Amino acid sequence: MKKIFAIAEYTIKENIRQRIFYTIFIFALVVIVSSVIFSMLSPEEETRVILDIGLGAIEIFAFFSAIFAAVGLVLGEMENKSISLIMARPVRRFEYIWGRYSGILSISLFNILLMSSGLLFLLFIKGWSFDFRFLLAVTFIFLKVIIISALAILISLVSTSAISSISMTFLFWVLGHVTDHLKYLNHVLVEKGIKITIFLKAIYYLLPNFQYLNVKDYIGYPNPLAGTTIFWQVVYSLAYASVATWLSVLVFSRKEF
Repeated sequence: MKKIFAIAEYTIKENIRQRIFYTIFIFALVVIVSSVIFSMLSPEEETRVILDIGLGAIEIFAFFSAIFAAVGLVLGEMENKSISLIMARPVRRFEYIWGRYSGILSISLFNILLMSSGLLFLLFIKGWSFDFRFLLAVTFIFLKVIIISALAILISLVSTSAISSISMTFLFWVLGHVTDHLKYLNHVLVEKGIKITIFLKAIYYLLPNFQYLNVKDYIGYPNPLAGTTIFWQVVYSLAYASVATWLSVLVFSRKEF
């Protein structure tokens, strides 16, 4: 575990040095502050507009910071051969992957908490009545990051370039938010006599279901959130990320440096 923690700590320091980190961070701050301006267009729902735009900005920022970290660090080290120096030390390959992954999640969690605190402060100034589902929404944004970070590392290990890695990860992110539409598409195709049910089901279960984790859609509405549902959402996220990470370990163990 010490080696995993050491690599995670090194990953955090590398993330802080990355200029793209500060660029995206400033962008997210600008988006959240600009939500105040957009809220003026709808004074009746001022806090709702700030909440929606703010949480959306936090999610987008967390997503981009995670994939740039995963692709830039893992794939970057393989391309410039600096990973050979790490592997020359008594570091097992699974320790390297889990260390990198833990470091990416640590810096992502810090960013999410920092941005969420700023958003909460802004909402309280506007007289927003606290809803505990805000904390759930932030938690589930982090669960999305847990999944997409694991996928980003896996894709980086099987990809040939940073552009393709980022593009593929972005594609997974987009498709993961529309997986529920696959069920409807399957229904329409079956009615037309086109039977590709097995294929669509395979895609449905292989893709991460991010729509399943959109707890922020419940904030401000009377929709109840069952404790059992939340439990299985967490289990799903951790299980999916664990499988993706161990697949990364498997792929990484077969690479030669």
